[in-house]
Amino acid sequence: MAYQQVDIFIKDNTPLQQPVPNVVVNTYSADGSQLFTQSTTDADGHVGFLLDEATYQFRFFKFGVGFANPKYIEVLATPNVFDIVATLLSPPVSNDLRLCVAYGFFRDATGAPAPNTDIHFITKFRPLLLDGSAVLNERVSTHTDKNGYAQVSLIRCGKYDVTIEGLEDYTRCIAVPDAPNVSLPDLLFPVVQAVTFSPVVPLTMTVGDPDLQITPAGITSDGNTLTPPQTCEAVQFSSSDSNVLGLLIAGGILTLRPLSAGTAELRGVRNDKSIVRIPDPGLIGLPISVVIS
Repeated sequence: MAYQQVDIFIKDNTPLQQPVPNVVVNTYSADGSQLFTQSTTDADGHVGFLLDEATYQFRFFKFGVGFANPKYIEVLATPNVFDIVATLLSPPVSNDLRLCVAYGFFRDATGAPAPNTDIHFITKFRPLLLDGSAVLNERVSTHTDKNGYAQVSLIRCGKYDVTIEGLEDYTRCIAVPDAPNVSLPDLLFPVVQAVTFSPVVPLTMTVGDPDLQITPAGITSDGNTLTPPQTCEAVQFSSSDSNVLGLLIAGGILTLRPLSAGTAELRGVRNDKSIVRIPDPGLIGLPISVVIS
């Protein structure tokens, strides 16, 4: 019996039906007793298998995403293309424009959900009047449920010291963005996510052009924006070829100097390596290729 191509496309449950990458797909025998193969969806939410004509049990997993498991699929000698719906968490939004809802999932060192983990937020802005009301308590606490999920409403633009159960000797100082919601893991462990420039970095320059000064602004994964000096402290900027494109950094300002004909990239990497993200897409907006003529 010849193998048949099986194509599975996983899309989310939003109206746009966006593809869902990095979903683990396990293929079992119909009774679930034997695992045949395992693979992961790509950026298009697609995963493919070569399988005999038979009925199989498929199971899907991605942390924080819901699936109707198991899914029974009969493989025939015809095109075998199947769409699977992934149920995404609907981001909670506060009805109070002064508040931001921080939400997200937590895991333990084995990758399993971390249930019943207490997270304490201690205000750094007392006393405070919020729309004429006095904010009395200085500590807010939340804890994860059985799935490792937690959410808490915090005052927008407020700063808090945070302690996490199991990391009591490790205090984080967070800055809540002026937004209706934010990822709680990103709020606790923010990194520079993107860099923008004003004016924009030109794609072409000419030898002999005057120096061009540009101002970088870093955007962190918790939705906050860094000042130019903070950006230059958080990001190490460089030129891929300093003989082609010179780069000077002072006072939070980048100065580009076209030195010779060729192509060079304006690059940047995070200075702080203490927070590891898997996967890590790097810095959005960099590198930028500049052609010098």
